[in-house]
Amino acid sequence: MKKTLSHGTKWNLRCICCLVPSFLGIAVFFLLPYIRVLYYSVINNQFQKKFVWFDNYIEVLSNEYFRLAMKNSLLLIAIGVPVLLLLSLLLSFLLSFSMRKFAFLRDLFIFPMVVPTAAIVLVWREFFAASETALPIYVLFVWKNLGLCIILLTAALTTVEKEIYESARLDGAGALRLHLQISVPLITPTLFFTLLLAIMNTFKIFKESFLFYGGKYPPDHSYTLQYYMNNNFLKFDYQALASASVLTSVLVLVIVFAGLSLQRRVQS
Repeated sequence: MKKTLSHGTKWNLRCICCLVPSFLGIAVFFLLPYIRVLYYSVINNQFQKKFVWFDNYIEVLSNEYFRLAMKNSLLLIAIGVPVLLLLSLLLSFLLSFSMRKFAFLRDLFIFPMVVPTAAIVLVWREFFAASETALPIYVLFVWKNLGLCIILLTAALTTVEKEIYESARLDGAGALRLHLQISVPLITPTLFFTLLLAIMNTFKIFKESFLFYGGKYPPDHSYTLQYYMNNNFLKFDYQALASASVLTSVLVLVIVFAGLSLQRRVQS
């Protein structure tokens, strides 16, 4: 007798077949290049290919420009991300509870996502021509990512049942208590996701900063990890580039796992 596959088994096979192209794409365009980067980070150069193990990492960590870039990148996370998240949360409350009255604001917040970067930088240069701090980059980061964060948080707030708010109002809860004790706890998963997404986007502000300062060597206060890696790429120093890339990926993984651990503790 021929064995026939059950309906569940057939469905699982179809799902696996649909996932195979994605897994192949991840392997070809992410895993294999990352393994190659790891290899370059532990050899002396791409010609002799002699293993030096952690010597490249020690050299990068002792480099003053790498330490400066790391400090500025962490400062952008520590200052820019909380400001972005707070503004996004406040504006999301405004839009979700006064949707008709402030509906026109939704288009304004999406606007930065569709405007070409070069056009944004031209305007920024006019506004911050006399600035000698990293403020232009911080403001640009917040302005450019505000729309996406608002979309995510507003979508989460619309899933909260209105009956919960009505019951809280009947019990005498004010607006501040309503949001702090009801809205924020209920949208905690989306809030943490938005936080992690904002942190990841701090590493993508290089193009805007590069165009704003018009060169590969910005002022010290705006020299980030992307500048360090870009300059080493231009100098063909692949060992420093690979080591810095691995260290940056480790930093990102630590941030992500710390955020997920914090989320589990808050929800438990």
